[in-house]
Amino acid sequence: MRKFINYKKAAQLLLLLSVVFIACNKEDQHIRKAMHVVVNGYNGSENALQITIDTTVYAGDKVLKPTEKFEFNVAYAYLEKQQQKTVVITDTVTKQVIFSKPLPPNGTKAAINFLYINGKVTEIQPPAADTATNKLGFYIHYTGSETPLDIFLYRLDNSNGMEYRTYLAKNVKPGSWIYVDYLAGADFNTKTNVDDAASLCFTKAGTTDQWAFEDNEFKSRTGVSGMQLPLAGEKGLVQQYLITPGGYMLDYARMYFHPDRVR
Repeated sequence: MRKFINYKKAAQLLLLLSVVFIACNKEDQHIRKAMHVVVNGYNGSENALQITIDTTVYAGDKVLKPTEKFEFNVAYAYLEKQQQKTVVITDTVTKQVIFSKPLPPNGTKAAINFLYINGKVTEIQPPAADTATNKLGFYIHYTGSETPLDIFLYRLDNSNGMEYRTYLAKNVKPGSWIYVDYLAGADFNTKTNVDDAASLCFTKAGTTDQWAFEDNEFKSRTGVSGMQLPLAGEKGLVQQYLITPGGYMLDYARMYFHPDRVR
């Protein structure tokens, strides 16, 4: 009987403590939350750029290097009472603020696309998702020529020597966004024949072997293993890519965020 009474008292005490804890939490303004923040894009400036979120300054390898693509990814902690959470991008040399955008007031994920070219931020307005297809977007940043180019997927089957090619777009001019509808065809529809074997190629319009960027194959062609291209059965995706020739090879930045997609 005494044990039952003790258990009962202990249960009552735990219940009382829980009520007190909940009441305190309602009044406590120091509850911490977190948001997954992703900023993807390209810094076309000759200066490094620095990202801050409110009073948090990201330095070291988080600084955006000059004339390079980047994928910035952090978990940002903040107080629940904090109403305004803002991403600010500043020129580290001139100290000029070149970009500012509030984070969502609620939720746990935030994605921002940032394209800084020719001294200005390029507005990005992706198309709405279409449940019947996928939307692939490409921004070609190339100042070496205005010659139109073709974009295609390419795969060589080493077992039989067969070549497979699927065009994504033709007669594309550098310096602007182009969006195309895309569904994975039979030649490029699995992780094996896409991620493990396919390349994304850029050639001068109307050709298959005249490389678009500096007449250089390495700067005009890249494997697609990290591009997460849609596979068989996938629809409703909107995926944008910045494409630019780097110092030794073709560079790209994924300018989208599908955190819940299993790939």
